[in-house]
Amino acid sequence: MSVGAVRVLLLTHSYSPEVSPPQRRWDSFVYVMRNAGWNVQVVTPRTVAGPGASDAGQRIDSVEVGAHGEYIRSYASMKKSTGIAGKIIKNALDGALMLPRALLQARPSVVIATVPALPTMFIGFIVSRIFNRPLLLEMRDAWPDLISDSRILRWKWLTKLAHWGVRGVQRRATMVVTVTDGFADILIRDGVHSVHAIHNGISTRNFEPLSAASQRTDAKLHVLYLGNLGESQGLESMILASTMVSENVNVRMVGGGTASDRLKRYAESIDAKVDFRAPARGEALRSHYDWADTCVVSLRDDWASFNHTVPSKIYELLSLGQHITGIVKGEAAQIISAAAAGDIVDHDPRNIAKLWQELHINRQKLDVGNTGRDWVFEKASLEKLGEKYVELISAITTRGTKHGRN
Repeated sequence: MSVGAVRVLLLTHSYSPEVSPPQRRWDSFVYVMRNAGWNVQVVTPRTVAGPGASDAGQRIDSVEVGAHGEYIRSYASMKKSTGIAGKIIKNALDGALMLPRALLQARPSVVIATVPALPTMFIGFIVSRIFNRPLLLEMRDAWPDLISDSRILRWKWLTKLAHWGVRGVQRRATMVVTVTDGFADILIRDGVHSVHAIHNGISTRNFEPLSAASQRTDAKLHVLYLGNLGESQGLESMILASTMVSENVNVRMVGGGTASDRLKRYAESIDAKVDFRAPARGEALRSHYDWADTCVVSLRDDWASFNHTVPSKIYELLSLGQHITGIVKGEAAQIISAAAAGDIVDHDPRNIAKLWQELHINRQKLDVGNTGRDWVFEKASLEKLGEKYVELISAITTRGTKHGRN
């Protein structure tokens, strides 16, 4: 692993002390970079107050020192919105406020912009051009394909313009990193050069396994969905399935999101006895996992881009040894199957209900042992993946890059 006096400028929409999948990923990667002796500067919006981030933390010239010795320049951001329009406005404002703060940093060796907040990639492109430094663009989601699938923009001309803009930045980046192999292949076919896949995963340096299962108070199968209640998950299928096996299955949904209220109304309209709970962290989160027999991971099946999307929740469930009900396809389904960590089913509510009934009758199928945990420690340790990141950055800061994906 190449080391040296590399100065990294990381532009990200989520960083500590916020808790999110991109925050966990970059906390581990920054940890590895700092251990390599690198200087890391982070520019990020902040909606959660952290140590040293009070009044001084909102000034444009304020800098904090993070947990790993990285320098963090944060700025006040709008409260997270549950609506699509609110998210677009927040991301646009965050991008506008990010630019001047990024330019206040010492000249970096490389600029890293991590997406899904699309304005971040455009800010990264501008900053890299002003500093005349390489741009490493990390695409966590399948943009711009997701723009077309989600129909987030109502006008076709605006969708085409956004598609052209995103693909244009991807083609002009020094290197593009994806989190799935399939999306890396798509980018290469579309003329994006130097594409590498560094998958998602979990941190293994402070891993804590679940405690032994608590004493059961009923004989029903406990089904848990824990995560975002949004448009991308297609959660109506599992809600409807719950009505078909309600005598033998309890369903709990923990989280919030743009579709939260709509899903609650839908459950009420079909008399689905789904237990909706607020988002949880820490011990409350672990208590939900202790309660669960199987955990649902779901992505809607009518968006083609989701063939190349792997929810980060999968890696967490693998590490915890939880049985997974995978209502997914493509690479996400392949990972669950390869790790022998659960069962794959389509979005037909009858098939979901049939699977849950089988799990209720044959509880031995719920015991996935340590196969998933062993798989994720071997293939999806964020610390190991961070070492690959260091190697890629070393390549573009010293000798340039080669076309294609490793």
